[in-house]
Order: sequence, then C-alpha cells, then structure tokens
Amino acid sequence: MPKEFRVGIVGAVSAYSLHYGRALSQMPGVTLAGLAHLGRSPRYIEHAWNLPWLERYPKTLEAFSEAFGVPVYERAEEMIEAAGLDAVCITTEDYLHLHHALRAIEQGVHVFVPKPFASSLRDAQRMFSAGRARNVVVVGSLPNRFRPPYVTAHQAIDEGAIGRPISGHFSIEHHLTLGGWKSDPSMAAGPEYEMGFYVFDALRWMIGSEPQSVMGFGANLDHRGIPWIDNGKCIIRCANGALASVDLCFSMHHRFTGQSMQVVGDEGALALEPDPESEQQVVAIYTRAGVQRLPIPSWDATQRELGAWIALCQNGKDPAPWQEEAMRTLDLIVAYKCSHESGEVVALPTAEERE
Repeated sequence: MPKEFRVGIVGAVSAYSLHYGRALSQMPGVTLAGLAHLGRSPRYIEHAWNLPWLERYPKTLEAFSEAFGVPVYERAEEMIEAAGLDAVCITTEDYLHLHHALRAIEQGVHVFVPKPFASSLRDAQRMFSAGRARNVVVVGSLPNRFRPPYVTAHQAIDEGAIGRPISGHFSIEHHLTLGGWKSDPSMAAGPEYEMGFYVFDALRWMIGSEPQSVMGFGANLDHRGIPWIDNGKCIIRCANGALASVDLCFSMHHRFTGQSMQVVGDEGALALEPDPESEQQVVAIYTRAGVQRLPIPSWDATQRELGAWIALCQNGKDPAPWQEEAMRTLDLIVAYKCSHESGEVVALPTAEERE
C-alpha cells in the first residue's frame, strides 16, 4: 500500500490557505497535516480571510483546526519536523513566498506556491534552482491549465478544431482586494501578477506561440489613493505572427464576474460563452460547417492541480517543463508592466536567446 503523502500549509493570510486546506483534506492518499501561522495575530488572520467569496470557510485558526482536523503551529520549521511532512504549500503574503520556499527546500520538502509565485524572474530562478539542488519538486501554480473550460478549449485547439491560431482576446473582470497586506505594495505583488496571471497564461497556452513583443497600458481610473492599476490593456505579437490582446478590468466594487476568451484560427474560431438553450458555459467552435458547442466537464481544479504536483513529487519526475511554463508567463507579465511604465514596446527573448 503506498505511503500517505503528508502536506502542510505555511501561512494563514491568503485565500489559498483555505482553498488548499479544503482540497488537500479531501484528496485520497493525501493527509493535510498542519498549518503554520507564522506568528500572525488573530485579527490579522481573520481580516485576511473575511472575504465574501470565502463565506463557507473558517475565519480563525481554531475554526480551521477544527474544520480540517489538523494541528496549528507557529513556525513552519517546527511543523515540517513535528508533522513529518513530505511537502508544503506556501500561502503567505506575496513578498514572503521566496523566503519560506527556500527555508522549506532547505529541510528537503517539496514546495507548491500559488500565483503570483514570484514577482521577478530572479526570485523564480532562485526558487527553482534551490529545488533542483536539493532534488525536491518546486512549482508555481498555473491555475487555468487545470480548469475545465480552459482544458476543454485547449484540447479542441490542439486537435485542430480551428486550425492555426492567428488572433486572440483574453479578459478578466475582477475587483481589487483592498485593505490589510493586499493594499501594501511592499507585501503584495500587484493585480497584474495576482489576477492578470490567469489571462496572460491562458493567452500563451491557447495561442501556442511565444510572445515576442508587448505594448501595454495601465491606469488607476477609479481607486483614488490605491497604488495599483485598476485597468489595463496589452497587445502582444507572437513568434508565429499571431496577434493577441489582454484586457484587465479591476475597477469593480463587488465580486468578480469572471474571465472570457476568444481565439481565431485560420480555419475557425473558438469562444467561451453561454449555451443559448441551457445558458450553461460551453466552448463554442465556429467553422464553415456551423457551430459546435462542447460541454464543459466538472471537476475540482484545485485538487487536480495539487494532484498533478503531488504525482511529480511521488514519481520523481522532472518539474522543469512546469517551471519553464510558469517562468515564461511571469516573463510576459514583467514585460507588460515594463511597457506600461515606460510607454515603449518591450521585446521578449526568442527561444534561441533563452537557450
């Protein structure tokens, strides 16, 4: 019988502390073995977790411990040793991801980091290089690659349903999470990394050709006194000549409404849209033959992504392909930020230059 895989959560100030706690506690063969709160005060933790879309989750350390049946520790190092952990998920403030990932790697445990797993290529490289040196699996989350709508759409594109992608538009509408550490630019990476990561990564995955040049705009049009963009536009030219755009809208004052995607190929087009009869979201494929609407299956994307990471850990497989994908999406976001701050087109390195 295979050994149980024991995972702990480092940090109690992120929605992912709760999402991962729920997911891990329900996965066969996996034991959620503890949470390290890192000395944060009860009020600080409750404020971080007291968000409308987290209503079903615990709001205190005591409630977390009771809900998931796990002990709570102050220090991550103590938890790793006492609970006999195989791996940890780092759910701290953004600026501490690298610090706690490196400390966990030093103890020889595998590491999973939610987006934004890093806000610079240097930090990401340090994290992944340290993991390779200790022979542990360290990855940064690529959430849309495990979500049913995007998996279904990518499979259709990969099978040639619309031919070669030549154009695409990817958008996200989301509120800014304000208050606490999320509003502190010394602690939070910023919305282009936190929420923008979804659509920048979806663009790379769906278009299937690496971005080569980026023109980006960003502005704060609605949130006075908040040091972030709340609207952004980005135009991207890819290596195969395809053009794509990203639309970031963070100027809403209520729960987010979601993401959208349209991809045009040389033989058709694809979109995520409601089915006109059932109003359920489908992947709609438009070709000369007509419209085909693919139903979207249902599964827990968080469990699927964590399961893919755990499988790498248990099977001793190379995480380099996952790491490379995460790095290239991070590179694209950095280029967008540089462009909107400088007002200039930013060129990304070619595949040959990367080598």
